[in-house]
Amino acid sequence: MDTQSQEAAATDDILIDQTGLLEHLIDHWRHAVTGEFSVSMFIIDVDKFSLLENKSVCFEKILNTIGQQFHRETDYIARFNRKQIMAITSQMTFRQSKQLATRLQKAVAALEIFHPHSPTGRYATVSIGHTTYSPVKNDNYGVLDMLATAQRHVVQAKKDGGNCTQTRLHSRVLSS
Repeated sequence: MDTQSQEAAATDDILIDQTGLLEHLIDHWRHAVTGEFSVSMFIIDVDKFSLLENKSVCFEKILNTIGQQFHRETDYIARFNRKQIMAITSQMTFRQSKQLATRLQKAVAALEIFHPHSPTGRYATVSIGHTTYSPVKNDNYGVLDMLATAQRHVVQAKKDGGNCTQTRLHSRVLSS
């Protein structure tokens, strides 16, 4: 396969993953409404990705490592864009999802992927934005709010220097 075909195939995979992610998020959302439980979303961004050597290989290692931290049959993990990963899980408390975010960062650090431009040391790190939301019936904007919140938090985590997590517990979780 020539370079152009490889790039097109990679782009197709990413687009398929993004579409699949949104479908899975909506499915999680619907099941959570029916089952009256929460949904947690994580957007994981590789810090200083553009300066990382062997981007594709390193990203795959990070993606696989993050995937190993999710064990439930309904968990969903995939590329969100060129340098981000989205993970969706449900039936976790806010505290459990915060602990999971910490485990994700530690798992990536344990890979010891050399990254001379890392914001915090010699190895690749990730910034994570995540939110836990307890959906309610007839809430047509919650999925979009959840996605926007997680994305906003990952941007803030990167602005805070990288290798950190920003999170939000949606207020409806508190009332359930």
